[in-house]
Amino acid sequence: VEGAFEWEVVDDLSLKTSLEMRLKNDLSTIDRLQTGIGLEYEACKHFNLGVDYLLINTHEIGHWERPRHRDNINLEGDINVGRFEFSLRERVQTTFRTDSVNRYEKMNPEIMLRSKLTIAYNIRHSRWTPYILFELNNTLNAPKVVSNFKTEPLLIDNYVARYRAGVGAKFKVTKKHRLDFYYYFDYDRGYNIDYKGNKGTLKGYVQENQMRHIFGISYKFKL
Repeated sequence: VEGAFEWEVVDDLSLKTSLEMRLKNDLSTIDRLQTGIGLEYEACKHFNLGVDYLLINTHEIGHWERPRHRDNINLEGDINVGRFEFSLRERVQTTFRTDSVNRYEKMNPEIMLRSKLTIAYNIRHSRWTPYILFELNNTLNAPKVVSNFKTEPLLIDNYVARYRAGVGAKFKVTKKHRLDFYYYFDYDRGYNIDYKGNKGTLKGYVQENQMRHIFGISYKFKL
């Protein structure tokens, strides 16, 4: 569930804020709370660029994890073909942890490239705009496994860490109020690397896969 606010400060420059709450599978337990603020600039009719910041608070059983800070740099272009709109967003995502980690196991900050293609259809004389989307997340600085982190240099491994496909529909309530209903299938692929702290030798190296079905609704108020 997300609520967002957008205000055009000056021509072609908008301020955006958001508050998002994610629930676990039981739909009654909070999984994550995140707040965001950012700026978006419309460089020309079919190209936008923007920056934003997110404060992320994750909830586990019985406690809240230490917060994370995330910075995004966004580039987005679109083109219309008949009543279809094709848009491509490239995002460089940098996430800073506030806990202590071994950089051979988890990088801090973690840098990802998120590429999202969205295809929307403009229905004539309708407030509804259906769309489909596809997204890939590529690691840019993931640690590569080594046999001993005390004797070997840190190496970087790049791979596709997440696949996402979704369908949705945006509804124009009024000129200032918008709703977005969506479903995502999310496949998260990562590696759990574990070393012996004293000796530095490799203890475990396991690929972890998670599949999620995500249903959501978003509300936006635009001045």
